[in-house]
Amino acid sequence: MKLSLLKTARVLTAISIVVLASACSRAPSNVHVISTTDCGARWTKLVVGQTVPAHTGNPCGYTVAIPNWPMSGDARFKTQFAKGVLSDGEISYTYIITDPLKFINNARYLGKMASSLEISAESVGSRYEMAENILIDKLLREIATELTRSIDVVRANPAEIEDNIFKKAKTDLEDRGIQLSDLALVIKNDEQTRLAIDAATAIRVYETAGIGDVGRQVIVARSGAARINVNAGK
Repeated sequence: MKLSLLKTARVLTAISIVVLASACSRAPSNVHVISTTDCGARWTKLVVGQTVPAHTGNPCGYTVAIPNWPMSGDARFKTQFAKGVLSDGEISYTYIITDPLKFINNARYLGKMASSLEISAESVGSRYEMAENILIDKLLREIATELTRSIDVVRANPAEIEDNIFKKAKTDLEDRGIQLSDLALVIKNDEQTRLAIDAATAIRVYETAGIGDVGRQVIVARSGAARINVNAGK
């Protein structure tokens, strides 16, 4: 469902750009329209209804349309918890480009010279996917790794980590002309890590009940091991 929505958004982006180029001489409300006369060194944002310049005779003059509605993306990466424990992280998010001038300065490849705004749906999709990879996904991976590297994976609270990633990323992305609307984090551990977390958690429960020795015996019996040594205090 999510991928379908993302593809739909990208197709709509292409459609809006084609419409802007071929059927409308004024800036519409569903996209940000920015224009340059010096090959992208400086940009000007057109207000809704403003005439789109033709740039006739100026090889360095062209106009670019940028989506002005919520879009979705996702990032998959490895993140490291305390003591070198590696886990898979998956983040899905929704964002909207609120300041096209800040955005284009951080994604200049989207504003490369073109003779018109007529570009294919495939081109739009790949270009904005690249923007997500460079501007958003990379930032989310860096923030997630920075936050988790000091957290014990046994005590990790995904909801708390998710909230901290969102707050940090939201502030950083605003400086790039992007508003992060929502974010969801899923942490996936391998089987051995999950078993270790379950054992450590179980030991703490038994310790709290005052029957830590019984808990160790139960874990040893269930694991089939001859001996288990868990330090619940670490």
